[in-house]
Amino acid sequence: MSVFTPEVLELLSQFDASIKDVSEARTMPAAVYTSEDFFRFEMESIFAREWLCVGHHSQIPNAGDYFTIQIGTEPLIVVRDDDGSINVLSGICQHRGYPLTSEAPTGNVNHFRCPYHWWTYGKDGRLTGAPEMHKTVDLATLRAETCLPSLKVELWQGLIFANMDHDAAPLAPTITKLAAEVENFDLANLVAMPPLDYPNQRWNWKGMHENALEPYHTSFVHKGYHEVAPASLAQFVEWDDDDGQIMHPTYFRHIDGAVNPTFKTMLPVLPGLTEEQRTRVTFASVMPVVFFALMPDQVFVFFVLPESAGSMTLRIMWLFPPSTLDAPNFDWIYESQTGSNDVLNQQDMHTNEQMQRGQHSRYAPRGRYSWQEETLPQMNRWLVKRYRSYAEQQGYGLLETPVTVG
Repeated sequence: MSVFTPEVLELLSQFDASIKDVSEARTMPAAVYTSEDFFRFEMESIFAREWLCVGHHSQIPNAGDYFTIQIGTEPLIVVRDDDGSINVLSGICQHRGYPLTSEAPTGNVNHFRCPYHWWTYGKDGRLTGAPEMHKTVDLATLRAETCLPSLKVELWQGLIFANMDHDAAPLAPTITKLAAEVENFDLANLVAMPPLDYPNQRWNWKGMHENALEPYHTSFVHKGYHEVAPASLAQFVEWDDDDGQIMHPTYFRHIDGAVNPTFKTMLPVLPGLTEEQRTRVTFASVMPVVFFALMPDQVFVFFVLPESAGSMTLRIMWLFPPSTLDAPNFDWIYESQTGSNDVLNQQDMHTNEQMQRGQHSRYAPRGRYSWQEETLPQMNRWLVKRYRSYAEQQGYGLLETPVTVG
């Protein structure tokens, strides 16, 4: 079934107003957040073709360590192979389509065994066993033709990116501005804390990135909580259509600030940071999955995992230097910090859910942006470039004026 339904084609004709300069741009059409047809189009035009951040290499330090992550309808397994390499595999058994790891989303294995009929696969995805199949087909033949689909993998600063398109261009050349910013954070040598999952959040995945990237709302939704990094101290990064990251810094009122009740870092400052980096928090998305907050004492990571047009899972993870984990009272401070973050997260979750409801209204506007939302027309440009590229590759010309359908 084609993803180019009449509704999708109509929406593809309506984006020009959303990709102008912030002084002129209008918000995206409401249906891009609510339409299941458009969500299916995004699964093909974005998620099946772009680099998806699935985790940090410290989550799987040993051979056989694995964790799972689900993006749309695709359950993925991220596993450390015996030679130290990292594989990202489909989590779907190639016998009848049963999810391999639904009953054990993390662990350490020598092989993956399907709970349904006990077909087994190695850490490289190759079939190793298939009980009672010998009377149908010899095992050597079955092994030769059966393997878990694998994704293209790129490690960047210790983060694991995967792509369903094996012909995809490398990620790193597109995010050099972010690379320059994170160099002193030494991301590859940080350690990931166990992630926290918030499934079935009732809003569109793009709304999550929008809320995370724009500082405008922090003066209102987080009034009294975000005062250490006010929206008035936000700055924006020059962006062009070849950029793979969308990012901006917001400056603290004082050095080594933090969004907690003390407004100060409670853990040791990362040793490689410049004084300038200690005076700000940098927010960045590498679309479509990952969002970062680079802070003086840690790196905070959101994984934005779509489920449908109106729902997603939010996976949250913190990264710290190994020395910080040994700091006095780390567990107590970490628990306090996660509690503080939960206050802000609940405020954002309520806001995002209400925003999603508003998008269903016949009166949902295509409003103007504030200067404090400069990142959002940038995000629109990132999206529209990829929507149109996919449409053109599938035989649909560049749509600039409304299409008459039906």
